[in-house]
Amino acid sequence: MQNLKKKLCREMMKLLVMPTTHRCFIHFIFFAIIVTFIVYILLRYNYLTRPIYPPLHVNYRKRPECTCSRPELPPLLYNLTSNQIESQSSLCNHYATRRGPHQRIIAISLFGPKENRMFQLNRSLGFLKELINDINTIYSDDFILRIYHDNTITLSDVICPIECQNPNVDFCSMNSKLFIPPKIWRFIPAGDPLVDISKYLIYKL
Repeated sequence: MQNLKKKLCREMMKLLVMPTTHRCFIHFIFFAIIVTFIVYILLRYNYLTRPIYPPLHVNYRKRPECTCSRPELPPLLYNLTSNQIESQSSLCNHYATRRGPHQRIIAISLFGPKENRMFQLNRSLGFLKELINDINTIYSDDFILRIYHDNTITLSDVICPIECQNPNVDFCSMNSKLFIPPKIWRFIPAGDPLVDISKYLIYKL
């Protein structure tokens, strides 16, 4: 019994003198678990309260505010029934839904000065265009860039031209989901039923 107590004491001492790298790793794991739990709760709430998407025969290629149309996507290999539309809709937009399952996603959050005092629109758009060029070069094998944004990013000036010129870019409006902290937005694809989680990357712009 005495030996057991000594062994427990030695183990406790090892924990107390744990190297800084080990402590940082444990803190990172703990933070990741908390973030995952928060995202799950928020997405569960969003899933229960979001409206049902309209039928997929709507003109998914053109936003009402845009004068251009996006490229036509290949037909889905399966037909969604009215009961499946809710569970098989993307957490982004209609065009993303029509991409179908097993999407490879790179996700970023883009939000304005209300949440980021250092935000400068022209500078952020410059970084965004560089990122799109890098993705086209490095991740040319069907990876899609999702940009989760607030109303700082305008449709006619920013979203329409970028989406129409880049078929691998989807803008996802968060204006109806502002209860989710902007820094968490880029984790939303982890809860998207159409995203291949093994091919999901996050990027900090």
